[in-house]
Amino acid sequence: MNRTEKTSAMPRRVLALLLVAATTGLAQDRAALEGRVLDATGMPIPDAAVFVRDLGTGLETGQPVDSRGEFVVDVRPGSYRVTAAVNDFETASATVHVRDGSSEPVVLTLAPAILTQSIVVTGSREEELREATVAQVALISRTELRDSGYENVSDILSEEPGVVTRASRSPGSRAGTQIHGVDSRQSLILIDGFPVVGARGVKSGILNMNRQSTNRLDRVEIVKGASSALFGSDAIGGVINMITREPRERFDANVTASTGTLGAVDLRADAGFVHDRWSGFFGAERHKRNPYDLTPQEFDTTGPGFRRYDYMAKLNRDFSENLKLSLLANAFDNREVSVYAGSGGAQATTTNDSAQNYGLTLNAGLLSQTQMQARAYYGKYDESSAVDIYATSATVDATANLNERLYRFDTSLSHVLGSRQLLQGGLDWFSNEYRGFNRLLGDNRGQAIRMADAWFQDRIQAHPRLSLTVGGRLTNHSSYGTRMVPRVGLLFRAAASFRVRASYGQGFRAPDLGQLYYRFLTPSGLYQIIGNPNLSPESSTTTQLGFDSTLGRLRFSATYFRNGIKNLIQTELLGRPRTPEQLSRILTQFSVDSAFSPALNRLFYLYRNIENVYTTGIEGKVQLRLTANLIVSTGYTYLDARDRATGQFLSQRHKHHGNFRVWWSTDRLGGLRTNFRGTYLGKWPIVGRRSTLIADSYQLWDWYLAKPWGSGFEIYGAVDNLFDSIDSNLEGPSPSYFRADPGRTLRIGMRWTFGAE
Repeated sequence: MNRTEKTSAMPRRVLALLLVAATTGLAQDRAALEGRVLDATGMPIPDAAVFVRDLGTGLETGQPVDSRGEFVVDVRPGSYRVTAAVNDFETASATVHVRDGSSEPVVLTLAPAILTQSIVVTGSREEELREATVAQVALISRTELRDSGYENVSDILSEEPGVVTRASRSPGSRAGTQIHGVDSRQSLILIDGFPVVGARGVKSGILNMNRQSTNRLDRVEIVKGASSALFGSDAIGGVINMITREPRERFDANVTASTGTLGAVDLRADAGFVHDRWSGFFGAERHKRNPYDLTPQEFDTTGPGFRRYDYMAKLNRDFSENLKLSLLANAFDNREVSVYAGSGGAQATTTNDSAQNYGLTLNAGLLSQTQMQARAYYGKYDESSAVDIYATSATVDATANLNERLYRFDTSLSHVLGSRQLLQGGLDWFSNEYRGFNRLLGDNRGQAIRMADAWFQDRIQAHPRLSLTVGGRLTNHSSYGTRMVPRVGLLFRAAASFRVRASYGQGFRAPDLGQLYYRFLTPSGLYQIIGNPNLSPESSTTTQLGFDSTLGRLRFSATYFRNGIKNLIQTELLGRPRTPEQLSRILTQFSVDSAFSPALNRLFYLYRNIENVYTTGIEGKVQLRLTANLIVSTGYTYLDARDRATGQFLSQRHKHHGNFRVWWSTDRLGGLRTNFRGTYLGKWPIVGRRSTLIADSYQLWDWYLAKPWGSGFEIYGAVDNLFDSIDSNLEGPSPSYFRADPGRTLRIGMRWTFGAE
């Protein structure tokens, strides 16, 4: 059999292995372990998850409860530790002894808590307790999302150790996210496990996290390090998975309104229901900001004004204990206006962009220990922009458009093999299409790529204290052929409250359509960005070693990480060709296709590969619960990120990154809640064509206060950038800036929650 035949046979072998495994153990004695998960009032919690750990072998598996908070798990006779978990509640556990037939139903009651971080999903593509995951996973809970007062995901990400968002405080600007020094181009962004559309490779190459609303989310999970073996291309630096909210009551609704500095107006309304085997959640939002200007002596706006609408619908149906169907739909529509100076004089750009995402998920229990999931997804992103040059008589002097369509289908199986293994695997199919005038080579004829993947993972409980995870993914790319990436991890429970983790993974990322075919000539005439069909795929390796521990009220963790990336894709400034001869030399030297039609007298940016870079460092976090309602936490990340060939520190990275938080609530004063949060970012280099500038370190401190006021009603207020930190270069004789923070901003708002239990 030749190599091609072996490659094409791989997906069939993965499915055959899973199906054979699924048929084992059918004749063995089984028993039913069943129960319910309730809150302190005795009402079911329909979005909880239950984890069952075999005390004999240490193998732990998880599953969600149904819409009535009930669960049934098929197990062998033996002793088990059953744990129920959901965000914003303390976990609850019980030891159950299962004999032939079944056990007595177990009832787990969860008490409310603040800042609990109970379960993760994205670490292994299956729900598991955070303490049991091999990967390094951070979680931002619903409480943190709500009581930060932030409207966009980009802002809350900036407070997570090891994660840096650039331009997150600039209304209307694009916010990218670095994970351990690996840029946002190399991080996969998901919503409920589905990819987010937003035209990667275009607009600085990133997905704009300022377009992702916090209100619809239950939590945000961040997997740090190469995760291509589980999640495919784009995940060489990590994964950010935004998990949407699930209803918990028969009917509940919320109306929120706030206003603040920069003409901010934010209006939100949502409602959820649980009825028999149906549940659903629906939301609509409107957000508005005015433009602001840090350099009033120049004719431009630092942050453009915008208005945005967000919509979401989520519907779930439990047909039986073994068959569940869910539908997710969300969308946004955004309009922003910016003013700046171009070669033709003062001008304004009006940009309209919108996205729609639809996902359908089917979960089915095929056999007692075998689960199947099938998902289908469609996403679309559309952008149009118009430039108005004030010095000319025409109303609109230049227009451009961009359209993206993304299709995905995947199916997977998970099977408990014997008493010591959890085997997972599946097939993925992916299609991405771009087209757009003045945005892509070929304009509206468009470009497309396809990928077909097979993946597997085996979690082996070698000892009750030791679990080993091995896995891999085979990717077939329509332009770059076939690649294989492995993953291996180890979790050692040294004690009940002390765990050691080690992992190694590889990543593969083919250039996206924007990086291959981007063709953008600014109407201002100042610069041009050209794609590069000759790019090589990026590849990465991630090594992590860390531990975490809980000692009473103290929780702490530390992780060493090292990411090596080959053929990192970046934009590079090649110069400003002023004559046809200069332009011809650039085209020849860098093998640029003349079909891109680059222009004269513009800065020439080209996507290129950097041969070999690395990011390495240490991340630590400490959380202390001083009382049941008072929590103090701090985190720190040291980062060394360099180009191996030159030894130069990578641009736009911070060597030092720290944060500090105090969260407090009280049953007195009507249930007052408040927190004080700070982020420190050390000096950072900005690499230019001729020299490297060093931007100053800075700190950002935020304060939030919420006060209930009657049944279901509360008021809240927030001060962001409390000490009015702005770029120090704005204070010089020729004001300029490297960071676009607008200074201190204020917000005040109200929430009204009502419903029926």
